[in-house]
Amino acid sequence: MAMKYHDNHENNSQSGDELGSNVVTTVERNYDAEISSSLSSIPKSEVVETHIQPFNLNQELLNQANAYHLAQQYKFNTDLYFHHQKQTWKNLEDFYKTVERFNEDECKSLVFAHNMYTGNTTVNMNLDKGAFKPILKSMFKTQHYPIQYFHELMQFKIDNQLPDSSLNWIKDDLRNALHIAYVVQGSFYDKTMVGGTELVSHISNYLKYEVTHFNCSPLTLPYYANLVDINSHPHPLTRSIEIVKSNYFRNRTDREIKWLKGDDSEQVEWAYNYLSSEKRDHLILQNVFIPVSLEDKYNLILASLDILSNVDYTYECFTKNINTSDPNFDFETIPVISYRDKVIENMKDAWNKFSASNKNEDLSQIKIYKKRPRSTGLY
Repeated sequence: MAMKYHDNHENNSQSGDELGSNVVTTVERNYDAEISSSLSSIPKSEVVETHIQPFNLNQELLNQANAYHLAQQYKFNTDLYFHHQKQTWKNLEDFYKTVERFNEDECKSLVFAHNMYTGNTTVNMNLDKGAFKPILKSMFKTQHYPIQYFHELMQFKIDNQLPDSSLNWIKDDLRNALHIAYVVQGSFYDKTMVGGTELVSHISNYLKYEVTHFNCSPLTLPYYANLVDINSHPHPLTRSIEIVKSNYFRNRTDREIKWLKGDDSEQVEWAYNYLSSEKRDHLILQNVFIPVSLEDKYNLILASLDILSNVDYTYECFTKNINTSDPNFDFETIPVISYRDKVIENMKDAWNKFSASNKNEDLSQIKIYKKRPRSTGLY
């Protein structure tokens, strides 16, 4: 007995559900019809013999059962395939909708992670704002499995990019950014940054996206009195920046410089010229950072004073090249004052003399007019 399959050549675009259903229905119908036909065609006298030797009938039944099982398996596999395809399309659609909602910093962070992950370092460092989202979407579309690649990038970003919480003290604060630039000045020997906005942006990008380079670079740390133990920050990714931050805020100039007003243009210009003179040369990052405003100059002045040593006795040691490590050295022979305090003290005295001389000069230029006697009109 042959099993019949009905081919429908007029509708070759049947779905998996329809094709599987047709096959199963056909198998079931043929199976029932042929069993009935087989039983009705057997003479009563041969029933016992057929019952004893049912090989042909059992084989046909087995074939029918196998065909039925295969049809069900085909239908199941087809349904499963379309279900997975539909779910994949839905997941991709949701994924790109999520990417569309990323802000500029998130897009930039992932693009930089991709650059480092693929060995291109910071090739897109200077792109304009708004350019990173199209690059990110295009980057994901070139991947065979974009969602899986996104998770790989996120893990790489966590392991190799400085978290924003470690950068908040630098963003929008030129004085703090100048301190970091001084600490890693060896990395900026071939760069010139004009204005505070450019320097803060460059330092923030450098720390966030190239923190591994920062962690491996030799740091120019000031000679401070209140030092932080290096083992107090165990995380290897953030250890260096946290040590620099802690040492800086525990030792930077504060009360000593309250007399210098950032909104006094005459005083700021005078202090800038005073510290940058050839005799003193105290301003940091010369030819690396070019101030373009009064605020830039004021912050550069403070940052330059911040890196001076606040350790006692250091003024005499630095200016007279005294070796305090000599066991026979007598500290009572030199003043206790630190190098920073002495520089600020001299600077304040010089300003007081300068401002006093300006006042005297102004007074000396005052013209005194004598009152003339009223004319009587008589000759």
